[in-house]
Amino acid sequence: MQMNIFNRQFRYLSGLLLFSLVCTHAFAQDSGDKDKIELSPISVVSTRIDENIKLTPANITVISAEQIEKSPARTLPELLSLEAGILSRSLFGNSAVRSTVDIRGFGASGGQNTLILLDGRRLNDIDLSSINYAAIPIHNIERIEIIRGTGGVLYGDGAVGGVINIVTKRPQTRIATGSISGGYGSYDTWQGNGTAMWGNQDIALNIAGNYIESDGYRDNNDLRQKNLQADISRYFGSTEFYLKGGASDQTLRLAGVRTVDPAIGLNELKNDRHGTGTPNDFADENNRFVTAGLRTDVLGGVGEAILDVGYRHKNQKAFFDDYVFAGTFANFLDTDLDTWSITPRIQAATGAHDWIAGLDFYYYEYDSERSLNQFTANTPNHILDVIQKSFALYANDRIGLSDYTFLELGTRIQHVTQEAKDTFDPAAPASPFVAPAAAPLSRSDTEPVFNIGIRHFLTHDLSLFGRVGRSVRFATVDELYQANPVTFVQEFSIIEPQTAHHADVGVEFVIPDFSASVTGYYMDIENEIHFNSAIFANENLDPTERTGIETTFKWNLLDSLLATFNYGYLRSKFVEGPFKGNDVPLVPRHTGSASLLWSPTNDFTLAGTWRYVGEKRFDNDQTNDFGQQIPSYSVLDLKAVQQWRGWHLVFSANNLLDKKAFDYGVRSTFTPGRFNAFPLPERNFMFSLGYNFDM
Repeated sequence: MQMNIFNRQFRYLSGLLLFSLVCTHAFAQDSGDKDKIELSPISVVSTRIDENIKLTPANITVISAEQIEKSPARTLPELLSLEAGILSRSLFGNSAVRSTVDIRGFGASGGQNTLILLDGRRLNDIDLSSINYAAIPIHNIERIEIIRGTGGVLYGDGAVGGVINIVTKRPQTRIATGSISGGYGSYDTWQGNGTAMWGNQDIALNIAGNYIESDGYRDNNDLRQKNLQADISRYFGSTEFYLKGGASDQTLRLAGVRTVDPAIGLNELKNDRHGTGTPNDFADENNRFVTAGLRTDVLGGVGEAILDVGYRHKNQKAFFDDYVFAGTFANFLDTDLDTWSITPRIQAATGAHDWIAGLDFYYYEYDSERSLNQFTANTPNHILDVIQKSFALYANDRIGLSDYTFLELGTRIQHVTQEAKDTFDPAAPASPFVAPAAAPLSRSDTEPVFNIGIRHFLTHDLSLFGRVGRSVRFATVDELYQANPVTFVQEFSIIEPQTAHHADVGVEFVIPDFSASVTGYYMDIENEIHFNSAIFANENLDPTERTGIETTFKWNLLDSLLATFNYGYLRSKFVEGPFKGNDVPLVPRHTGSASLLWSPTNDFTLAGTWRYVGEKRFDNDQTNDFGQQIPSYSVLDLKAVQQWRGWHLVFSANNLLDKKAFDYGVRSTFTPGRFNAFPLPERNFMFSLGYNFDM
């Protein structure tokens, strides 16, 4: 039945695209050589999409370094949430630490269905830990590539809603520049940033670092974040050797939830937004990474071959007071994750073909010690050891069928193996009350991924595209390792891989002072991996679907005034099973943003953004009968930048209208009308002063 639904949607979308192509083919043929679509050179190391993005049959957005610098958004999740079809969710409200970014509406599992990359390497881990966006110096970002819909061919599992590739600034030859800045703002927040770039004709070096210290919007919400990244390249003619590395250290206090229970007159969300019920909770994280490789021209200079290897180590320590974790009295977690990766590939533009082919190999070692508290960390009651291997082969080709029509074909085959062992110490503190060790896990899964798309230019400025594809997501360690909902015995559950079929159709119009795009999409998802709070266990859902529209308009109203408008409509619902027809929680149907950028002189810029998030179901409200929803809200942010002889003074005001909102709330399983929520910060400000210099 579900496949029939998908087939009908596919036939509708593909039929609409075919009708448009047939009706306009003659018009396009008569447009003449003056409208021929010109091709750009292929791209470089950190990305797998080439620079001819306007030829790709997908809804892709690229945010440049200049746009990032001028935006009032202070954090990556805030910046991304201004784009059509992208949601963000913050639980901690301090510099967007450990926020969730969700493309195309997956709610509580949005972080596992949106693949985040840093310079083309995966940041999504094999557990449920969230991405630490504060560990990426925002001033060192060259661009951000957003691929909505299936991006699994190029980047692998987890790219169900889409892919976000954060590309940092690369070293440049024959340059010697740098910058330094410092700022102070609300909640006793201090920030410092610095960059230095140097290069001669053969060697180039880029170093960037930043520091954040903040008391946070709420009690027990302190943050200390330090980041340092370095990138060095050595050139031998057309061959480049490069070495990238970085380190980040974070200490974060967790303020916890605010509770509302009308039956007993409790409303901490209104009467004590800044308070905390978890004064002892914290989560610390240390990261180290290094990537080494070479890039060289091949095929007579029309292509490039890249061979690189990477290593990343992450340690997380977290304490959750009075909380039962994964069926154990294990409130303190000390987890180490080592990730090795090898990702060789070749990409080239040969004749009518722009193609890329390669392999991805990721090897993970996961070790998590779970004990009663930090004082008994040396005697954990459970030690979870996991080895996961992922091997994939992929190829993607964009073929120029004519000067106006481009066909894209891509496929990937991915094989994942997991070996897990749970060690239990019955003599450890609290162990008499803890479930014994789970039986060992040994499993493997192999899944195909594909995409087929076509883009046709009616004129040089107007194009249509259509795309279908398949994506996959494999269960994480934390989703597999859980207490049996019936026996409460610890086990590794059998959770099947989640698969999705996609269909997109869109139209784009681009001229120098105006651009517009509209994309409609449909996703049919089988075995969606989801936490069922009624039985306190992860499981595969009955089929679900996502249907939506994403629209973007950009207009240079004047030489000095740029306006941008984004709107997204999304229906995320269950289509079979006991929740048939209900909305998936935590997914608003309507989101939108509007931005104005005014530059009356070369030295002064004033930017404002307005962002709207519609109402959505509370987490744990799959039945849609809670009687209330997370309220809609809108936020207005402003930023002013004045430059003078290398100096730059920046003032920003976020949530200028002082809205009291929250992005995440979860209904009580047992008490009618009761829910918990994480309030977002109210009105806040930041001043910073910096200087750009030549060395």
